[in-house]
Amino acid sequence: PWEPAPVGPLVLPGTYTATFARRVDGKLVPWGDPQSFDVVPLGAAELTAADREAIFAFAKATSRLRRAVLGATEILGEAKTRLDTLRKAIDETPGAPLALADEARALEARRRDLEIALTGDPVRRKYNEPVPPSIVDRVEQIVFGHWWTTSAPTATHRQAYDIAASEFEPLLGRI
Repeated sequence: PWEPAPVGPLVLPGTYTATFARRVDGKLVPWGDPQSFDVVPLGAAELTAADREAIFAFAKATSRLRRAVLGATEILGEAKTRLDTLRKAIDETPGAPLALADEARALEARRRDLEIALTGDPVRRKYNEPVPPSIVDRVEQIVFGHWWTTSAPTATHRQAYDIAASEFEPLLGRI
């Protein structure tokens, strides 16, 4: 209950139309009339339209990267659940070949290594040991530092994006 609602990057100034619908018997039914509204720049009058476009393009790129990174995190969590179930089934199967248990342990070790590369080392963090920023840390730092402002991303935001994207690409192939 204390988490903020999900948000995305701020939109560009312009005229937008909102429509509402409600679900009735499993189907979406329009509700009320479409409403148009104008989004105007707030405190960013010195930015040109091209500057705003560039800021929005960076925010959209960050949004795509964030979606992919958090999706990969979910996939690794689901893989953990499946591997735990698989190991339990192997343990409870009389006469199961030892090679199956070895393979399950090897898969879990690979999954754990991928998770550490993506989210960081939880053991080191637990003991307040310094850890390098993980891919998730870098992406979330951009989101919380840039999506709530109308100014251009800082050099740190751009560098964090470049590092996270370059580290994530080969990791995604391994997942």
